[in-house]
Amino acid sequence: MPRKTATPQPKQKRGKGTTPAPRRTKKGPRAPRPEPEVSPLTPAAQTFLDKLQACSAQEQKFVLAKLDGLSNTEAAKKADYSPRTAKEQGSRLLTRVHVDEAIKAGWVARGITPQSILAGIQEMVEFDPDDVMSCVNEIVTDWEEVLASTVLADVRLELEVVEEMLRNLPPAPRKRRGEKEPEPDPYEVERGVLEAEVVRLRKRETQLAVQVRKNPDALVMEKRSRLRPVPFVDLDKVRQAGKSKFITNVKNTAHGRTIEMLSRKDVLDMGGRALGMFREHHILSGPNGGPIESKATVDYDSLSPERIAEEYAKLLGQADES
Repeated sequence: MPRKTATPQPKQKRGKGTTPAPRRTKKGPRAPRPEPEVSPLTPAAQTFLDKLQACSAQEQKFVLAKLDGLSNTEAAKKADYSPRTAKEQGSRLLTRVHVDEAIKAGWVARGITPQSILAGIQEMVEFDPDDVMSCVNEIVTDWEEVLASTVLADVRLELEVVEEMLRNLPPAPRKRRGEKEPEPDPYEVERGVLEAEVVRLRKRETQLAVQVRKNPDALVMEKRSRLRPVPFVDLDKVRQAGKSKFITNVKNTAHGRTIEMLSRKDVLDMGGRALGMFREHHILSGPNGGPIESKATVDYDSLSPERIAEEYAKLLGQADES
């Protein structure tokens, strides 16, 4: 029998819309991640770590809590002590030498030293609040002594303006024949106000003219409005000068923000105490500077016969010595 031969299939042409199958690529080994660079510890930080390792686990928690600014009681609670005895435990931990040394080493490691504290106090003393102050004008109305002739000139000028405004108003409509009532005046209110103002100003003009006629240098009390500069702490200037750390309080009011800065008196007092310049002396004395008198009274009714005999023997001994 003749052998069957396979007929070759024609190759299909790739159309424009067909996409080639993605080739599989073998994944190579991952590149090792670069290890982060660890900066070397400063001598102060190394000393703090050594002092901290000398403490127990609870003491370490207490030290770190104290460095975060917590009180003794709160730091003891952070160190897993009982809230009932946290106050006593916190005071007791501070009496341990290695705990106290660890706290002091932590402050030094954070850059807080007696020198840095004195430098901060010096910066506060040298700070001038006028460098961060600005002014805003405020309208103030108050009574002032003014020459009567000056007030008279102002009144006459105001009277002239009011009379001109009254003349510029359209005339009031008149009643025509056959009409029961005239047409309503649309400027009745304005006309009445201006007429009353003319009467008031003419009366005022007459009084001032009489005073000026009697005494050209006469003074009268008059309400005057003027602009008064009001200083305030400018927050933008504080930030530009880098003195935001001296802000103690910021309040939002109806007129804006009120900023309170650190008191210079408190800073000077703080610096004087740090340098040992201010010391308090407490003197306890009796009346008129004499010694303190102490009188002990014994209730013999509540004592036993043995105790009464002891007290009596003491009195006899004091009598013999005298």
